[in-house]
Amino acid sequence: MPTNITKPYSPSPFDIAAYVESLKISLKDGEIKDKNVAKTIENMPAPIRIKSELSYEECFMIFETVRWAWKEITGQDIIELAKVKQSPETLIGNYWMLKNGLTFHGVNHYTVIKQNIDVFAKLLNISPFVIHEKLSAPPEQIIKTIIDNGGVRVFITKDKRAYFQMNDKIYGEWGRNKVKKLDFKNKIVKLIDKSIDYNGWKSGITILL
Repeated sequence: MPTNITKPYSPSPFDIAAYVESLKISLKDGEIKDKNVAKTIENMPAPIRIKSELSYEECFMIFETVRWAWKEITGQDIIELAKVKQSPETLIGNYWMLKNGLTFHGVNHYTVIKQNIDVFAKLLNISPFVIHEKLSAPPEQIIKTIIDNGGVRVFITKDKRAYFQMNDKIYGEWGRNKVKKLDFKNKIVKLIDKSIDYNGWKSGITILL
């Protein structure tokens, strides 16, 4: 059963809609394997309904379910996670790593970009207009664009397995050394060629570090 939320926390319908949108994208991208969690996410109302039609009480109940789904996927409480700044060795879930090891966390990789457009544009030297254009296309397009321009896609499981996607230039400049220094059970890097089509985590040449 979903856990209860303490009363001081009161997310807006727009916040809840964003969480639901993120979970549905993760499900579509094949990142959620648990059948019960997947079915729960499938049954969540559309984000546009949450923002425009549902009552406060209905939104609050949906967020309880969102919080439960997040904990089932990552093992961590979505509220508590936002309060604690973690070291790289304690990360769980979806992250983007940019130059100098700067990390951004979110429900999924698409949403992290959407919530930090200006930062990604500045650090990766991408036009904000290009990012907005790619965000309106299937999620794979914006993820491939970020990787092509120097972002490192990261997913870390509860049992300390870490997966990385990056282009070969970043791998040679700093990505390999950064990954080797991280203390994870298994570290799997997938090198992404700019010239090939991108198909999520299935894409790339696999390197074990």
